[in-house]
Amino acid sequence: MRSKLLIPLAFLTAGSATAQGGAPLSAIDWLSDSVALPAAMPIPEAPSAPEPPVTDNALPEAITVTRLEDLDAAPPGLFPAAARDLPQAPWSATELSELQARMGTLRPPHLATTQDLLHDLLAAQTDWPGSPDDAQLAFLARIDGLLAVGAVDPARTLLDLAGREKPRNFRRWFDIALLTGQENAGCSAMRRLPEITPTYTARVFCLARGGDWPAAALTLETATSLDVIDAAAAERLRLFLDDLADTPTLPPPSRPTPLDFAIYGAVGEPLRTASLPLAFAHADLRPITGWKARIEAAERLTRAGAIPARRLWEVYGERLPAASGGVWDRVDAVQRLDRALETGDPGAVSSALPLAWAALRDADLGQALARQHAGALGRLPLTGDASRIAAEMALIDGRDPVSPLPPFLTALHDASALDTVAETPLQVAIADGLNTEDMPAASVAMIDEGRIGIALLDAIDLLDQGATGNLDALRHGLALMRAAGQPERARRAAIEIAILEPPA
Repeated sequence: MRSKLLIPLAFLTAGSATAQGGAPLSAIDWLSDSVALPAAMPIPEAPSAPEPPVTDNALPEAITVTRLEDLDAAPPGLFPAAARDLPQAPWSATELSELQARMGTLRPPHLATTQDLLHDLLAAQTDWPGSPDDAQLAFLARIDGLLAVGAVDPARTLLDLAGREKPRNFRRWFDIALLTGQENAGCSAMRRLPEITPTYTARVFCLARGGDWPAAALTLETATSLDVIDAAAAERLRLFLDDLADTPTLPPPSRPTPLDFAIYGAVGEPLRTASLPLAFAHADLRPITGWKARIEAAERLTRAGAIPARRLWEVYGERLPAASGGVWDRVDAVQRLDRALETGDPGAVSSALPLAWAALRDADLGQALARQHAGALGRLPLTGDASRIAAEMALIDGRDPVSPLPPFLTALHDASALDTVAETPLQVAIADGLNTEDMPAASVAMIDEGRIGIALLDAIDLLDQGATGNLDALRHGLALMRAAGQPERARRAAIEIAILEPPA
């Protein structure tokens, strides 16, 4: 271990904040400084192409053979783009800097339909129009986009496929390990991979996690003497290594990283995740967290589409609610509905469903309830309000309802004419958006240029505004999503808004 304590200064200064041409290496600003990154190498000027040689015989030219494993593989995806009804090259005519900027400002979409679309767009196997180096940076931007919306599982799988031994990949993979309670696995991988040169902070953390406290202390002393670690980080590490040290409690950084988060948790001063980026909420799903905090984290992640509804239901069902009000009322309503469904008694379900629907819909978790139970509810002969609610939940979950629906929802489900049944301003806006071809000139130009990926990101943003009452944005978002080749997703988004949002 002692032979690996000191990190060459060349590696410490090699990590560059920007790549060749000034493009940032990360679209999000909270990644841990855990790995020394290679400096961006200047790209040599390409020589002019020589004239093809003139043949002097009729023999075939020699064939050059390259092993497939020697080729740089294209950045991976979790599924073919066509499998999710996406174009193979959605980022055509998109500049790398634009993609990185958009990933850096991503927020979880409000609708389950647009959440799924965004995840599919970022995780699919798609082509990048630029150079192989730019394609790798675009891949990292997509990973950063997934992390920005809390989708750590697909991000981790993509990084595993791409090769975690690459420093920039490993930096993100290590942060995911820290946020999901797999610190030891992250540190073990860091030690095993010769391509990875940890920064001093990460090295001290992992040495201590591995039980080598003397080596960790010596490494921290070395880093401090070389002035390659800032004073605040050094003080945090001193407290981490010696909880009896004469070190006052330090305020956390204004933008803590996952490594900062892990260190504060280790010294008994855990940071609250509610005010941190969404990905940090995964840390509260660990069994060491109190049940109420785990419920709140699971609700936050489910609401954003970052974890499936079944994961929230696992947390809901761990024990009986400890009190009443707020989150406990939701737990009680869900558990009552679950027990009724277990009995298969239509009367009990008809009584429990309206209460659960009201509780979760008010908490912006109506989509989760639909995804969890729409199938089971559709098999029961429910009565009263429960019959209508089950039909609406079936629509949200993409199923055929077994109970009658109001005329507008029936037309939405059947993809039939909406104009004659639209009555409220919200319904009129939905009908216009699903029928009109008119869009602002900038959106038309975006489609004409083939910038489908950016157009879909714009449509997602517009539908978020539409879901909160901006009817002009709703019309525009639905029209743009259709123009970008997603008419079915536009219809499903309209169904969600029509059912779950208050009348405009």
